[in-house]
Amino acid sequence: MKTKKLFTSLAAAVMLSAGLAGTGMAMGQPVHAAGTTQSSNTKTGTVSVKHRTVSAIVNSDNPKLVVVAKDQANTDQIDSNYTKGQTINVLWSTEAKQGDKTVTLYYIENRTINGKDSFVFIPSTDVTTSGNVPTESAFVEQANNDVKAIQDAYKRSLQYITVTPKSKKGAKIYYAYKKSKKSKKITFAASKKTIKYGKKYKSSMIVKNGKTRYVYIGKKRYVKQSALKIVSAKYAPLNLPDDLKNLIVEN
Repeated sequence: MKTKKLFTSLAAAVMLSAGLAGTGMAMGQPVHAAGTTQSSNTKTGTVSVKHRTVSAIVNSDNPKLVVVAKDQANTDQIDSNYTKGQTINVLWSTEAKQGDKTVTLYYIENRTINGKDSFVFIPSTDVTTSGNVPTESAFVEQANNDVKAIQDAYKRSLQYITVTPKSKKGAKIYYAYKKSKKSKKITFAASKKTIKYGKKYKSSMIVKNGKTRYVYIGKKRYVKQSALKIVSAKYAPLNLPDDLKNLIVEN
């Protein structure tokens, strides 16, 4: 395939998923989760979400791959080391003009080529896919929906977190009160007491007051979330279908 006139529209088309084209999407939770199959264990770690892929069988030995640099300055072809019958994964499809023809390309991965971060594609004619390959926009929408569904499931299944002070000086204790019986506004007042560095506290409630979040540690005591670090979290079993569970990666 000649690439000289191929990428008039392709370079612009691929930019939509530039932020999603890595190995996975971090969920960005303030509390990260234990394993999806472990209902009683408390673990530490972070969770990321893999992208959905479509398996594809290579039709011939060493098909050419199409490369588009992220800066849109260069387009090229490179040799692959794929063999006939090999199974690879593709993520999404896009179309590009080649003269009067429209060529469909499947996105495979990001790769550094000649010092530049680049998108790598394989022409649709060089593989046989196991199912429909989504368009780029559909892929991005599905990836965002997957992350949201998994985040929501973790939030629903969270039982408690274990926290400890960040500073060796400990963390100041706050008490919540109302200025009057009729008042609906809750005020948090700092006390002279602190919780000790290294001591761990379980909490199942975080209260937002204005721009500040307070973690409840029992006995009517609260501590600013910013003064604490999360040691671990305990989750009940996730209520998710298998296709979503299979996307979860514990780091």
